[in-house]
Amino acid sequence: MLKEMEETTVSRSIDRLVLNASLAANRLEVMDQSQVDQAVAAMARAAHAARGMLAAMAVEETGRGNYRDKVAKNDFAAKNVYNYIKDDKTVGIINDDPVSGVMKVAEPVGIIAGVTPVTNPTSTVIFNAMLALKTRNPIIFGFHPFAQKSCVETGRIIRDAAIAAGAPKDWIQWIKTPSLEAANTLMNHPGVATIIATGGAGMVKTAYSTGKPALGVGPGNVPCFIEQTADIQQAVSDVVTSKSFDNGMICASESNLIVADQIYDQVKRELSHNGVYFVGTENFKALEATVMNLDKQAVDPKVAGQTPWQIAQWAGFDVPSDTKVLAVELPSIGGDQVLSREKLSPVLAVVHAKDTEAGFNLMKRSLALGGLGHTAALHTTDEAVMNKFALEMTACRALINVPSSQGAIGYKYDNVAPSLTLGCGTWGHNSISHNLEDWDLLNIKTVAKRLTKIR
Repeated sequence: MLKEMEETTVSRSIDRLVLNASLAANRLEVMDQSQVDQAVAAMARAAHAARGMLAAMAVEETGRGNYRDKVAKNDFAAKNVYNYIKDDKTVGIINDDPVSGVMKVAEPVGIIAGVTPVTNPTSTVIFNAMLALKTRNPIIFGFHPFAQKSCVETGRIIRDAAIAAGAPKDWIQWIKTPSLEAANTLMNHPGVATIIATGGAGMVKTAYSTGKPALGVGPGNVPCFIEQTADIQQAVSDVVTSKSFDNGMICASESNLIVADQIYDQVKRELSHNGVYFVGTENFKALEATVMNLDKQAVDPKVAGQTPWQIAQWAGFDVPSDTKVLAVELPSIGGDQVLSREKLSPVLAVVHAKDTEAGFNLMKRSLALGGLGHTAALHTTDEAVMNKFALEMTACRALINVPSSQGAIGYKYDNVAPSLTLGCGTWGHNSISHNLEDWDLLNIKTVAKRLTKIR
């Protein structure tokens, strides 16, 4: 009886959120482009102003990551993403070609359910909400329970700023009492048009199983190959910059580092000089048992986003407090090498490759081990190797000579669309193979006029 009452309460609360969102949708639909852009600019300014406070809240609440990099991710969502989309036409007639006689008209997709992770909580809320408002879609969030407080504060700040600038009440809402049941009820509600699911594989699978158009991302087990012609100093700097960013929680961070035999010793020395601690054989098993759930063959959630020092302490050995990354040397990738799977922490597997072909094969094994469609990284100066890499990798982001974490999300180092939702295509069982953009949240009508001269 009690369970039935709880289910009824959850269902009613979701019904109320969806009803409010439908009323907001009516208001959003009549907003013109300038009104929309004004509201989006206001929420972006508010999010940017609060980036430090929200970062501190996220670190304190989740116990994961670090303040500096959380600030950078909030800044990225509030500023970089905003600057990328601010001039996009997303309302009404967005293109009219008199030559072809084809006109494009943008319409909202409808109410969006947004499911957010504990790894990038506040930045994901800013990102998803900004894309929703830019495309005139109301959004209802199901925040991760371990990040509820910081996400609610993020939502409150951007909600109030946008409303003050002309957005309707309830353009953004969230589940007040988070639970798996509530999130599932939201995603399956008939009034919800589409889902943006960012989180664990189970949650993403649930989103796709609702029968609605869902935008989710697959897991990452990113391989990175330092080929023999690479600029070693730059390559190592990029790997450490990426792998240590927010304590390794971005799913696009390097998981398995593959190094050509010809330069292996040089790369290892350079890694050691850049804050990477190589774990010896005497501590290997302890680290493996700490980082990975050996029964599930997957990362233990408790280590996600922890410092190298903390992880080492849990494993029973000491490392310098300023260690940036823990590295383990593996004979291969896959098989019984559990640490060659995704680790979501500043723990890096390092493997030899006798030549380029062997390096590419190891990269493919890494992707097949839980990262299909996500991201692969290469460091080289050889154009032919670059082309081979581009053609052969089953990764939707094939990054060359950039830090993988930052490069995959389009932060600083390349021209990839700035985004915190990284589609993995059919390889990763996703509906998109690119970084999520505002265009993905629009229904675009094609209006075709009769040609004066029939083809």
